[in-house]
Amino acid sequence: MAGVKPKFIVRWSTRASTTSSVPGNTYEDMFKFFQAKNARREEWGKFHPERITMSAKLDRGEPITEVTLTVGYTITLPAWSKASSLGKKGKAAWDAMMAALKKHEDTHADIFEDQVNKFGAAITSQTDLTNRKLSDLFKNFPAAVKSAQDGYDSRTAHGEKEGVFLPAPDKVKD
Repeated sequence: MAGVKPKFIVRWSTRASTTSSVPGNTYEDMFKFFQAKNARREEWGKFHPERITMSAKLDRGEPITEVTLTVGYTITLPAWSKASSLGKKGKAAWDAMMAALKKHEDTHADIFEDQVNKFGAAITSQTDLTNRKLSDLFKNFPAAVKSAQDGYDSRTAHGEKEGVFLPAPDKVKD
């Protein structure tokens, strides 16, 4: 069977969102919580890819006729139950930060999906794909994803340049 182009299938195990609780009763408490996260170099939101698996279908040996990539991710954003009790300026600051953070984490998901599509294009551009060649392509996939994600975080300072920050408490007094 010469000249076989493999089919590429993506199976999404999950595309989920969840929240993590922010403690505190006041803007000041919440602000200190995020300052402490900064001091520990922890992200405010998190894009987390699931374990990536791949399978290949062969038609009586090589070449490979079909490659299936199973991928997924979860986005975790902070949730603070006291946000609605803030004054006008504090609430506006919280809402602006959350909108920017959501957009930032959604862009991480878009980058991941783009890398999956690029991997798929690399697969389907092959003719008579062997197990060895597929293994080489797959070996490079996680590094390509990490490089794209790290580059985005570097360009945006983990979203700060996009609005993922909170003004100091004295700046949001009503």
